[in-house]
Amino acid sequence: MDIIEYSIKVNSFEMGILVGVISELDDRQKQALKPVWEQLIALKNQFEEETGVKKEIIPGGLLKLSDKFGNTIIREPYPWEVEGN
Repeated sequence: MDIIEYSIKVNSFEMGILVGVISELDDRQKQALKPVWEQLIALKNQFEEETGVKKEIIPGGLLKLSDKFGNTIIREPYPWEVEGN
C-alpha cells in the first residue's frame, strides 16, 4: 500500500497555532505527528532567519527575541525551544 502525501498552506499565525497544539499532545500523539512537527520547526527556523530574529538566553533563564526592525520580546522559553529546536 502506497502512502499518499498531501501539502497544505499555512500562514505564520496558523503555523504558531499548530506548533502550540502539537506541543500539548501526549507522547504517542506527538510521535504520530513527528514529520509534521519537523516541517513546522524547519519553517519556523526559515522564517526567523529571513526576518533576522536573534535569540538570547538572559539571566533568569528567560528568552530574549529581537528582529531586524528592533521589536523585542522577553519571555520564558517553550519546552520545545529548550530541547535544541
